[in-house]
Amino acid sequence: MREPLVQFMALGAVIFAVHAAVTPSVSKERLIEVTPEVRQSIVDAFKGTHEGRAPGADELAKLVDVWLLNEITFREALAQGLDKGDEMIRDRITHKMRLLIFNGVEVSEPSQAELAAWYEKRRANYDIPDLVSFIDVPFTGPDAEAQSRAVLEQIRAGTEPEEVQLRALIFGQRPRQTLEPSFGKDFVDQLVEAPAGEWQVLPSASGWHVVRRDTFTPGRRVELDEVGSQVAQAWKDERRRVLAIAATRDLGKAYVIRRSEP
Repeated sequence: MREPLVQFMALGAVIFAVHAAVTPSVSKERLIEVTPEVRQSIVDAFKGTHEGRAPGADELAKLVDVWLLNEITFREALAQGLDKGDEMIRDRITHKMRLLIFNGVEVSEPSQAELAAWYEKRRANYDIPDLVSFIDVPFTGPDAEAQSRAVLEQIRAGTEPEEVQLRALIFGQRPRQTLEPSFGKDFVDQLVEAPAGEWQVLPSASGWHVVRRDTFTPGRRVELDEVGSQVAQAWKDERRRVLAIAATRDLGKAYVIRRSEP
């Protein structure tokens, strides 16, 4: 799983809500203004990590809410003097406040029923998947099937064509479900059922393949009692993130949020 503190901020984009109000007499310290310049900086940052694509309306709304979360924690950090004697940049000061909030949240132990219900919803993260090892020589294009069958004939005749050396891809102990998006379920099903160590031709969602399945290790369900302590910690981390977001939202009630029109 990803780090709990990182997920804390990602979760904020989904569940954090700020009710905007305009109060002319509010002090500067208690006014957070989402100006056109702020919005543009958010858009520019998004474009920089998405190959120039601008965020959609829903994406921008969530990004603005994340910015507000950071602004609130930054203001609270300054209010508590976390910047005194420290020339840290804004992000590091905000991180300090975030740590205070996150570490200050108390989470009780889950009941066995709570843990079991939580685990069942996330069982896929803990079950051991089927693992497949194989060599793939892929072919694409209008002549892909003919090329792959010609290569297979040469392999079975005892020679190794140059195509095998140039094109061969080795997949070692890959989880079955990670192969299906690229190759298609039918390909993976046939690969798993294929005799170990034998070359054959298989079609996939992307073309034709000369493949040799080397090993297949069946997965299995992992019961809660096998990973109980790990699951309990994951449950508490998730609960702490939710409570930390709620605590930040409560801090936000002390601020007036002014949103200008895009």
